[in-house]
Amino acid sequence: MQDRGQGRAAYGRLFRNRSFVVLWLGQTVSFVGDYFYFLAVPIMVERLTGSALAVGLAVISNALPMLVLGPIAGVFVDRWDRKRTMIAADVLRGLLVLASLLVQRPEQVWIYYVVGFLMSCVSRFFFPAQNAVLPLIVPDEDDLLAANGLMQIVQTAGFLIGPALAGFSIGAWGAQVAFVVDSVSYFVSAAFVMLMIVPHTTGGRAAATGSRIAAVWAEMREGIAYLFNNRTMVGVLLSFSVVQLGIGALNVIWVPFMSRTYGLGPEGLGAVDTAQGIGMVLGGVALGVVAARFSKRSLAGWSVIVIGIVLALMGVAPPFSLVDLIPGLSFEGEIASLSMGQRLLHVPLLLLLYGVLFGIALVPAESALMTMMQLAVPDLKRGRVGSALNALATAAGLLSMAVAAALGEVMALWLIYVASGLIVSLGGVVALLVLEEPTEPAEPEPTGI
Repeated sequence: MQDRGQGRAAYGRLFRNRSFVVLWLGQTVSFVGDYFYFLAVPIMVERLTGSALAVGLAVISNALPMLVLGPIAGVFVDRWDRKRTMIAADVLRGLLVLASLLVQRPEQVWIYYVVGFLMSCVSRFFFPAQNAVLPLIVPDEDDLLAANGLMQIVQTAGFLIGPALAGFSIGAWGAQVAFVVDSVSYFVSAAFVMLMIVPHTTGGRAAATGSRIAAVWAEMREGIAYLFNNRTMVGVLLSFSVVQLGIGALNVIWVPFMSRTYGLGPEGLGAVDTAQGIGMVLGGVALGVVAARFSKRSLAGWSVIVIGIVLALMGVAPPFSLVDLIPGLSFEGEIASLSMGQRLLHVPLLLLLYGVLFGIALVPAESALMTMMQLAVPDLKRGRVGSALNALATAAGLLSMAVAAALGEVMALWLIYVASGLIVSLGGVVALLVLEEPTEPAEPEPTGI
């Protein structure tokens, strides 16, 4: 009989894996909902305050828990049942996001900061649990890169559906609808997670160590020590930290830059990100072709370099749009006074092209890095090692966010955009120079059901 790994394509095996499919579907719905929230908050803060600093504070409030809570959360993720952790996190986030409905006036924007902070705190438990679960429900290492690629396509679906739906919904009915949609998406995700069958690998360890503070502290230090003693993880940390120095700034100024420079409203911002989603579809298809031809280090490094160059080009993109290409489509009056469809015709064409290129490069970059991390770290350490990595890289991102938020008040936003994109490209160069692929699989762990 022909070997199963040779007889079937990796994608075919994955779509026959019930636990993977329900996780994939649930996260698709959740990511679409998240986009409603992440587009609505900076738009509302920009509208209510007109301050890049205020928008920056909203972004920083979401990122801060990655630094202060991430390493501790990873310890508990390794001790708790991962499936139950994911369900509880989804339910809590679904309730918390509804508090954003209370914001009506400029003096109430602090509510966004608190809600964003608390939701991010809960997410610090969800995402390490999800990343640790994936190698358990996809035990064949030959399928893991494909599985991570499909999880990136979760983002693709989100970027294809979320931006368009969010942009049109916010433009037509206001930002409040976005918070309701995001809440519902979390509950749908929780329902899908309930259907997963996940091997238990944490129960015996949790019973042996208990819940003492000293034990938690020791496990957190163990995760940090593993991070710095593993060559693959050190390389990932260095390259990821440099990338965060650029991405952090862009997260802060993206909405102010697009709205002030090009006059883009919610639907225009959604169109640019939908273009990224189209690129991610193409990148997901390309990943299956190039994965066998290039090393994971090359995939990650060169893809990040392309991402940075594209971001820098966005900062200097000319406002040439369909209205300029077809004179008969021109309209009189300010862009803000036009209809939604007319405003969409003013979206710069090069921004859409760069969005597609960004999406194409994003899938192989994230898939290669995630696969290297999962292969380099054993199961019972994935939560705390991954959280320690995110916390340290987030420190670089927070520094970048703070600087960009301050400079955005006194410096041309396009200069910040270009500089940040070039820093991202530097992260790709670092990846090519220092990343080492795992020389052998991470040590096996218990897999009792």
